[in-house]
Amino acid sequence: MRRQLLGLVVTIVTASAPLSARAAAKDGAFSIRGAGLLSCAYYVQERAKRSSAYYMIGGWIDGYITAINQYVPDTYDVTSFESTELFTEMIQNHCADNPEHRLFSVMNTLVMRIKDDRLRSGSPFVKVEIGERRADVYRETLRRAQDELRRRGFYSGDSSGDFNDKTREGIASFQKSIDFVGTGFPDQTTLWRLLRREPETKDAPSKQPDARDSR
Repeated sequence: MRRQLLGLVVTIVTASAPLSARAAAKDGAFSIRGAGLLSCAYYVQERAKRSSAYYMIGGWIDGYITAINQYVPDTYDVTSFESTELFTEMIQNHCADNPEHRLFSVMNTLVMRIKDDRLRSGSPFVKVEIGERRADVYRETLRRAQDELRRRGFYSGDSSGDFNDKTREGIASFQKSIDFVGTGFPDQTTLWRLLRREPETKDAPSKQPDARDSR
């Protein structure tokens, strides 16, 4: 199976290549290599074992995102806050119900879902610390969170992108409104619930990431 993970190659025609089809051949065809060809059933199996193949899939996800960031116009980072771990959780949620799907199609759909909110230019990281919890969050992501918290009535401060007391209090209030523990920490599950829209098509992975980080 290791050979399958590393060596499989297929050429397909697709209308949903991430953000732009400019990197594909003129007829829209392009080659998919390695982990993108694996089935959801295989992913769920290897994730449960935390096997070497599962961690290689994580490397494939990182490479996929990096390629988009490098080659898609008007893109600094297609993921404004999502980590590899969050993607693996969301893929798991989708694959558990759709074992016949291929990893490329699942990952591609996730990227299409978040592409409109990508960072189009560089943004410095802001260090967030609450107790023992620490994270580096793009300043632009915090600014967007402040805008959305204000729109929902949880925040009355400026959209500075700074992590201050008002921002922490606003996040905590939002968390409580969705039955999370009000830590005020901008973890990925909270940011997903705050900033991400529901999928517009039936084919989009629709299950939300596991909320255990926020409880």
